[in-house]
Amino acid sequence: MNDTHDKSSGAPADAGDETDALEADEVRLVPQGNPLRWRGAAVSAVGALLAFIVMALAPQLRWGVPLGALGIAVAALGLLDLLGTFDDPPERVAARVGIRDLLGPLALLGGGLVAFFVLITLSVAGYLSPSSLSRDGAPTLLSLAASAVAVPAAFLTAVVGVFRLGERLGPCRVDEAGAPRPLIRRHGFWLVALVTLLYLPMLGSHSLTDPWETHYGEVAREILARNDWISLWWAQDGWFWSKPVLDFWMQALAMAAFGVRYRSGEMLSAVAEGRTPWPEWAVRLPIFALTLVAVYLLYKAIARIFGRRAGLLAGVVLTTMPQWFMVSHQTMTDMPFVATMAAAMALLLLGIHTDEAEEARVYEVELGVLKVGLSVYHLVLGAIVACALPQILYLLSRHVEIHAAPFGLRLHGDVFSSGSPGNCGLPGNEACRSVLPVLPGLQPVLQAIIWAQTLAIVLYASWGERRVQRLLFLAAWFFAALSTMAKGPAGFGLPVLCALGYVVVSRRYRDLLKMEIPVGLLVLACVALPWFVAMYARHGQPFTDRLLFHDMFKRAFTHVHDTNEGDDVSFRYYVWQLGYAMFPWTGLVPASLVWWLRRREGGPPGEPGSAEARQSDASVFLAMWFIFGFALFSLMLTKFHHYILPAVPPAAMLTGILLDDMLRLERGAGGLAPRSGSASAPARSPSTVSYERAMLGAVAIGAALLVFFVGRDLAMAREGQASQARLLHLFTYNYKRPWPQSLDFSATLWAFTAAAAGLCFLLMVARWRRLVLYALVSLAVAFTAWGLDVYFVRTSPHWGQRETLLAYMRSSQEIPGPLVAYQMNWKGENFYAGNKLAVFVSSGKKFQDYINEQKKKGVKTFYFATEHGRISSLSNELGNPRIFERLTSIELNNKFLVVRATFE
Repeated sequence: MNDTHDKSSGAPADAGDETDALEADEVRLVPQGNPLRWRGAAVSAVGALLAFIVMALAPQLRWGVPLGALGIAVAALGLLDLLGTFDDPPERVAARVGIRDLLGPLALLGGGLVAFFVLITLSVAGYLSPSSLSRDGAPTLLSLAASAVAVPAAFLTAVVGVFRLGERLGPCRVDEAGAPRPLIRRHGFWLVALVTLLYLPMLGSHSLTDPWETHYGEVAREILARNDWISLWWAQDGWFWSKPVLDFWMQALAMAAFGVRYRSGEMLSAVAEGRTPWPEWAVRLPIFALTLVAVYLLYKAIARIFGRRAGLLAGVVLTTMPQWFMVSHQTMTDMPFVATMAAAMALLLLGIHTDEAEEARVYEVELGVLKVGLSVYHLVLGAIVACALPQILYLLSRHVEIHAAPFGLRLHGDVFSSGSPGNCGLPGNEACRSVLPVLPGLQPVLQAIIWAQTLAIVLYASWGERRVQRLLFLAAWFFAALSTMAKGPAGFGLPVLCALGYVVVSRRYRDLLKMEIPVGLLVLACVALPWFVAMYARHGQPFTDRLLFHDMFKRAFTHVHDTNEGDDVSFRYYVWQLGYAMFPWTGLVPASLVWWLRRREGGPPGEPGSAEARQSDASVFLAMWFIFGFALFSLMLTKFHHYILPAVPPAAMLTGILLDDMLRLERGAGGLAPRSGSASAPARSPSTVSYERAMLGAVAIGAALLVFFVGRDLAMAREGQASQARLLHLFTYNYKRPWPQSLDFSATLWAFTAAAAGLCFLLMVARWRRLVLYALVSLAVAFTAWGLDVYFVRTSPHWGQRETLLAYMRSSQEIPGPLVAYQMNWKGENFYAGNKLAVFVSSGKKFQDYINEQKKKGVKTFYFATEHGRISSLSNELGNPRIFERLTSIELNNKFLVVRATFE
């Protein structure tokens, strides 16, 4: 931030000095930055102190997470101000604007975000689903209106504010006449709007799905209940070491921010106050945010190289692929892993095809006497600081404990607790106790110093960096680090493998020198590694043995928790699953995976910078992404259907490009029509054009047949198991769990199949192709809306435990009694009960002793969460109680139920 454009560092005195400065800058390993602004250090210290105090407080504050986030934001801005990054010289400024000109967009942005936050908070608390809520827990008209209309409307208001803010700062997108492109002609905006309108309406209005969502949701809940953001706990199974931490941190932050009652026994406690809470909104919202970011960045990458229409079509194809949209509504680790990896791939692709001399536009905002220069630099470095700094401060806070009343301050070494507070001693739960780290010499303060130094080197190395290409590569490293935090080394390994493969195939070996590899590795270290190191310091080799060797290495080379008995798990396995994962685009995907090969024949071979060469290189990159992703997970011996999700985005991008080529062939006279933004298209001979049109005709026939057979598999019954479950199997665990007899979607699936096959077949008619493609896109959008708002909503009660635990909460208000999980280990019972229940994964003497002990204490009524098939054995073990009543029916949940047993 500068009071004037006259820099104290001094502008070049003459042309000779300027030339010397430029020459010096060319040989610098670290670009020259602006002079330091020491006031930024004070601002950063204030923000860091606020966040540190929130972290060190012994009592947890309701608004602790928002306060901590505010402190981190202030600290990050202070650090960027310390480096003088808001003071770029006038010659770098692309546009200047006063703060008054930004008030309108800021009001839209702020108003939309506030409304969105309030609506989600009210939904979580149950204020938008009053006592008129049906007894089976289904949403009422009011809650449906809030979720389906108000929540997306508030979010889109904020999105419009962001786009308007970008226009006011200085439009960088112009139409063919050179005028700023209006919002309604911004393909990216319409893609964001489509994702929002498809994904948000029912995001939090149905049960979490066992086992993945409830497993990971319970781990995230325990982070808050235990007030420990390092050592993860997993109900009756003790320490959770199976997955890295990103998904759990995001869920815990959202639950705390939106006011979820995460303490023991309180998750659904609002029922006692006449409300029905929806914690699912908070739990799933971070996944939606990551999905939206990934789709938009992929759109930007494809639009930059192939044109805006190709980018839009590719984004729509990805958005409407079942595995992508189903997993986007799952709080499992796969979407945080794949979405951040896809974002890294998109930024890598953008960086490769960005002029290395292009500098970031600086937009100067006048704040009275202050003038603040903003650019993409602040987005990239600000994001890195905002993710690394909280981890550093949290490590430091492990040595300080602040008590609010009476005020007290205690300094100590690292000490943490095992057990689930409020549930210690309950059957199935360990007793709570204090634990010391396995490596006492590697105290959190030492770790914090190491990561602070690493972050300082990143900031120093990027101090004066303003080249767009280098910033894009840094952003790619940042998202690769997040992907690593989501599911392990594959998060950065797959992008690195694709980048190396691209460099080798394209023979652009010098590009390796531009990819910010040294600084990128430091970004990876200070963002992704602190939790891994902190966990190793606390838990030692058992942690790495479980995470790295059992859940990563052994899953690759042996069968771990495999549920594919009797299935062919060879190369065919993921070909089979991708057919369902990409419906109704399944028929076009195989063609898109080879269609790019024709680009290798086009374009002047000696002109690597030509549009055709860039498109050919980008196609190679996308194809390698798909091939490496498919090969990596096909070679693994442990296979689940959702493991192939990393191969879905590149296939969707190539399919969108194929659709754009179809439209161009239909529109072009004598060849391909030029892409948007291109002055001309490569000339093609009549024979080539005829050949390509014949190829498209064959593609249409093959696509129609393939999509028909895939749709038939989705709609028909097989060996007593409804194939309609195949869509759920794209993300569930046990593929043999029964389909509810009360649900039948076969007619709807047959209708979608017939329509998709018919439209694919009509693609062979060139003069109808444009209308047919638009109809196919509309069909895919309709299928997505049906899949998320009908199919998923109606099946989720049978694959979750929200409704059964609600029945317990309501009944226990009238007739109190303890809740017992009988031969259950799905974790839905733990999550929705706040883990306040006795758990008997296996019954027998311990179970009977507990019941008898409770009877001696005067307890006459017990509630049991169990599976329908275990009712007889439960009744026998209880000695046939006087009242043995099922509180939920098989029509509500065909797998789980709650039973009330009353003794004399």
